[in-house]
Amino acid sequence: MARPESTGSTVEISEIEKIFPTPPRKIVNNRKTLPPLPPLSPLSESSDPSGQPADAKENRASSTTKTLESLLTALGGNGKNVRLTLAIPEAEEKPPRPISKDWPRPTTAATTATTATGYSSSSSSSQRTIKYGTGKCAKVELSPQPSEDPEDPLNWPLWKKHLNLGALLSVVALIGPMKTAYVSVNSVIAIEEDVSYTAAVALTAVPLMTSAVTGLASLVIARIWGKRPVYLVSMVMLFVGIVWNTHVRGSLAENMAARIFQGLGWGAFDTLVLGSIQDTYFEHERQFKIIVHYVVSTATMLGSPLLGGVASAGTRSYEVQFEIMSAFLSASILLLVIGAPETAYDRVLAPDAESPAIERSQSLWPAMMYTNEAFLKYVSKMKPWSYRAKEISLPLLLQAPRTMLAPTTGLLFTATLLPYAGLWSLAASLSLLFSPLPFMLTSASIGALMTGPFLLATPVAAALSLSIFHKRFTPIIHLTTLAIGTAFASIGMLGFGLYVAGSMEMPADGSAKPLSTPWDLGPDRVSLPVASFLLGFLAAGSLTLEATVRPIIQRSTAFTSASLAVGLRNTADMHGGLACLRSFVVGAFILGLPNAIFVWDGLRAATLGMGITQIGVAAVVGGVYWYWDEDVRRLDGRVMGLIDLSILKRTGSFFESD
Repeated sequence: MARPESTGSTVEISEIEKIFPTPPRKIVNNRKTLPPLPPLSPLSESSDPSGQPADAKENRASSTTKTLESLLTALGGNGKNVRLTLAIPEAEEKPPRPISKDWPRPTTAATTATTATGYSSSSSSSQRTIKYGTGKCAKVELSPQPSEDPEDPLNWPLWKKHLNLGALLSVVALIGPMKTAYVSVNSVIAIEEDVSYTAAVALTAVPLMTSAVTGLASLVIARIWGKRPVYLVSMVMLFVGIVWNTHVRGSLAENMAARIFQGLGWGAFDTLVLGSIQDTYFEHERQFKIIVHYVVSTATMLGSPLLGGVASAGTRSYEVQFEIMSAFLSASILLLVIGAPETAYDRVLAPDAESPAIERSQSLWPAMMYTNEAFLKYVSKMKPWSYRAKEISLPLLLQAPRTMLAPTTGLLFTATLLPYAGLWSLAASLSLLFSPLPFMLTSASIGALMTGPFLLATPVAAALSLSIFHKRFTPIIHLTTLAIGTAFASIGMLGFGLYVAGSMEMPADGSAKPLSTPWDLGPDRVSLPVASFLLGFLAAGSLTLEATVRPIIQRSTAFTSASLAVGLRNTADMHGGLACLRSFVVGAFILGLPNAIFVWDGLRAATLGMGITQIGVAAVVGGVYWYWDEDVRRLDGRVMGLIDLSILKRTGSFFESD
């Protein structure tokens, strides 16, 4: 059916451009989609040059509009009463893009953010609340993420964390002097007890070997019942051993029993303190505390013979050292009982998108009234035993022993053993070398020979523990440190042995006086400061090699651990396992070296053997790390049970299924 013709006047083609003027041309851009058409502009009277009346103009516009709409209907309707209209499609108004409250996710455990808020909610894959520090660390993401429990060691007030660390370090500072208490008096003990020098140095070797066993046992027990009961039992052992050691002169058996009790107590503080620091401090806080722990342990061990030799020069001999240590131990016991709570904690994070409600105090002093009631309330929370593992299983019991068998632990043990054992065994043999004729040095003078190791090694230990060294620890830096440490250690060992033994030989040019013996040449040809300086080189080289231990272990655990908690646990276990291995082998070296250097030629041969062997060992270890570094770390994961090999078994092909 034809549509009726319009009754209005028709529009000439030549007049269309006048009636419908061309809209102004817009600036052309390179957009892939064209902009929408502008609306039709109403015709103004002034734009019509024909001078026709207004009614005719309106009829003409109405007729034109209807004609165009009929044309569009015919084109787009398809007989379905679908009507196209001349209208501008309104741009869909989209809501603004949401701004994430998250700071950029870190590539390391803690990173710097751009705004200072206490927390944020992740908007990408997880809605878990991210917590940040307070005060000057307000822009640092906390790692590990603490729970909402006030009893979580990460949520403790700062004064409580420092008190716990101070209590542990006070014991560590006493264990160092205990280990080296007999360095300057081994000859005195051998003469008084009428025993061999090997029996005298056994008073140092046997406790070290005992501490290796108890250290491994402490790692296992602490995994089940926590660290505090292990610390308390170890403190009891130390107390018994030190008090007993103040009255043991004249009985080698009692002396050995007292030293074994001390060794039973050393193990826990050799292996668990690093784990306690990791339990209580965030990553951005713990670096300085680890440095303090390492420096305190090193300085007290190397520096105590300087004072111990002087204290043992009196009539009470070496018993005075233990009387002094027992006085300090009383204060350490009090600190440990009231200031070192349990740090083992099974952390459960808050539910997703839940805002943190707990505040971590940064106060260095407790904000409470110092009354008897407050003290009793505080002490009531210091239970001897407050932790127990949720499940005791064989894999849990084997966690610590497995870390001792890891390839990384074995390589670190191999690379650092000879300098470390050489320093300990030579220090324990100083009395054998310099107490008899021709030197006849007193205990104070023998203790002074440890000045070189104390002055040279302690700064090296502190400098190489700084974060700047660990952040730049690349394979090249690793091999460079390995080479420098080996060079220092070899120079120290070879220099000490060749210098002292060579000085005791009769000159071949006949310059010696008639009827003179090597015993007459010693005091004039051996410079004790030079000998001390060479021992210092050995100690500096040993601690330079030891500086590679922490970065290598952290790189291994970061590669093999499935979570941050597992990585921290394995880091502490690997450090503890390495300490146990070295303590046991060092004890064997201390027992064996005096028999080898009983004559001067033996000293030369022993130091030559250790120095040259260390060069070869360092070359082999460096080659293994350079060519098979990643393979070693993969093998770490398998040995420590961190890789489930069952998932690699073939269960069927994907393409065989329908």
